[in-house]
Amino acid sequence: MTEIELAGVEASAQVGQVDEELALAACSNPKNFDLLYRRHQLGVFRFIRARTVSDDEAAELTAVVFERALRAIEKYRPSGGRFVAWLFTIARNAALDADRARRRHGLVRWADPDPQSEPQEPVLLEDTVVERERILDLRARVERLPDVQRDAIVLRYAGRLTAREIAAIIGKSEAATQKILGRALDTLRESYRDDA
Repeated sequence: MTEIELAGVEASAQVGQVDEELALAACSNPKNFDLLYRRHQLGVFRFIRARTVSDDEAAELTAVVFERALRAIEKYRPSGGRFVAWLFTIARNAALDADRARRRHGLVRWADPDPQSEPQEPVLLEDTVVERERILDLRARVERLPDVQRDAIVLRYAGRLTAREIAAIIGKSEAATQKILGRALDTLRESYRDDA
């Protein structure tokens, strides 16, 4: 392991330790949960946003995640996994619940926005349009991955979690999670090659 990788592991361990201490403090006094919210709100939002069709829906679902976590914080006990794995498990379950509700009520989940709708703000630069199309294309490709691969990729790149943290969330070993991530990336690369 290189010095840079070792420093990253140590920094990750320190962040995890701080989270554990904050979570345990929040167990005895829910007012201490605010720091955990501020530390992880953006990561949870990014993860949820990758699974929803709009920023508004992602913001609402992110609020649901933290509401559920706050209600359950008194039951939180560190047990091998870290707080972030516990929190993202709640986020993953909330996203799955939202998907089920959407299907149950017959609402369609579109990977791309309605092409007939007008943009809310005028697009001034060609680069902005190209970047938006690139992002929409990537989202559509990720959406087509098998569920476990999609979850792993989104947790890794949108949630910025480690393979160990993802493993705790998806219920696999760290080695199996690395393989799932590798397969997902291979599938995405292959889909781009097929289009070339």
